[in-house]
Amino acid sequence: MDADQVERDLAGLDLAVTDLDVRAPDGRQLVGLHSLTLAAGSSLAIRGPSGAGKSSLLYALSGLVQPRAGRVVWGKTDIAQLDEAARARFRRENVGLIFQDFLLFEELDVIDNASLAAAFAPRAERAARRRQAVHWLDRLGLGRAGLRKTDSFSGGERQRIAVARALSGEPAIILADEPTASLDRASADRLIDDLVGLAKGAGRTLIAVTHDAGLAERMDRTLTMAEGKVVGDAHG
Repeated sequence: MDADQVERDLAGLDLAVTDLDVRAPDGRQLVGLHSLTLAAGSSLAIRGPSGAGKSSLLYALSGLVQPRAGRVVWGKTDIAQLDEAARARFRRENVGLIFQDFLLFEELDVIDNASLAAAFAPRAERAARRRQAVHWLDRLGLGRAGLRKTDSFSGGERQRIAVARALSGEPAIILADEPTASLDRASADRLIDDLVGLAKGAGRTLIAVTHDAGLAERMDRTLTMAEGKVVGDAHG
C-alpha cells in the first residue's frame, strides 16, 4: 500500500491491534500482543520493567517499527500494511511524538525547534504549522521565549518545547516515550498537567510509556507489560 492510499480521519481515530508480533533483527520477539482496542480520545499508560517491550509497542503503534505480523488499525488505516513512505505520511498527518530526551537542536531557537516538523510538511502547510507551534508555545508558557536558544532552558522547559513541536500539526494521536523521566518532580507534574489537559480538552488519544506512577494514575487505563506480553490491564 502506498502513501496515496492512507485514509485520514481527523474526527478521531479508534485503535484496534490484533495478533501483533514485533521482532528484533536477530529474530527475538519484542512484543507479542493478541488484542488491544482503544477508543479515540482515551488515554493509556504502558508500564513495566526495562526490556518489557513497552517502547517497541509504542513504536509499532506509531509506524516507526513495522511488525513481522499483525494489524495496527487507526480508524480505517492498518499502518502495519503501509510502506515506509506511507507510514511517514500517516505520522505527519495524525501523530505527535514526544521522547524522553527531547531531541531538540541546540543551535536553533525555540520557535525553530517547535516548528521543525514544518520543514518536512508540504509547502502549502508550512506557515500554518509554524503558527501552530507558536500558539502551543504560548499555551505552554513559553510564548515570550521564541528567539532564545534551547541550551538556556531547563529540562522541564525543553520538554514543553518538544510538546509544542508534537502538537504543531494538531495531531489526533499523541505518543510519548518516558516523557517525564528526565525531569525533576515539580517539572514532571507540570508536564503531566499539560499533557493530560491538552489531550482531554481536544479529544486527542494519548498513549505514554512511563515508569512514572504520577502520570499513570492520571490516565484512563494502564497496561502492564513483561517479556513482551501484557500481564495487566487496569481501567481508571
